[in-house]
Amino acid sequence: MKKLFLMFITVTVIGFVQAQTKRKSVKPATPVTPVKAASKTDNTTKATQTAAPVAVAKPEPKAAPKTNSFQVKGANLLNAGIGVGTYYVGLPFGVSFEHGFSKDISGGIFVDYSSHNYGSYYGGNSKLNIVYAGVRASYHLGEVFKVTNNKFDPYAGASLGYHHISWTYDGSNSVATPYDNSIFFGVHAGARYLFSDHVGAFAEVGYGVAALKLGATFKF
Repeated sequence: MKKLFLMFITVTVIGFVQAQTKRKSVKPATPVTPVKAASKTDNTTKATQTAAPVAVAKPEPKAAPKTNSFQVKGANLLNAGIGVGTYYVGLPFGVSFEHGFSKDISGGIFVDYSSHNYGSYYGGNSKLNIVYAGVRASYHLGEVFKVTNNKFDPYAGASLGYHHISWTYDGSNSVATPYDNSIFFGVHAGARYLFSDHVGAFAEVGYGVAALKLGATFKF
């Protein structure tokens, strides 16, 4: 019995010594080196370096708004019409022609004719004939009124003319001419509207030949 107890003690001691020896011989595990995560800043920088540059389109400059689309400079303007409310007698009709020297100013000439038959008022058949002729100039007001319609042309101007009066009388009495030849100064204000590129209508009010003129206008 005593022998068995001594054998048990001996085996226990030998097992403990062997366990301690194995424990000392085990090497510690190699520490794992931590992997550094890529920062967002690095990724953003690399993406910026590799990305193709984006072209930014420049806005086109806006065109200046037109204020007077009716082209006056270089244009030839012809009015042909009839007058209402003459300052002498008869119903004058005639033409005026102007050439555009700048974008606002045109100038030219005019000729009108009117007649009046007095019948036998003076004791015989009598007729009065009046020819108006002279020069005129107009200032075109499209820019002033900010007109953008290229067919509408408002204008105003002045004229200097001469009216020649002739008198026909077949009676036996001597009758003096009721009017004399003279120089006259006139003013006008009006507008033309083109129905096409070259043909339209006009209206003018003023002093000189007639208080109102109406008729056709031509641009070429």
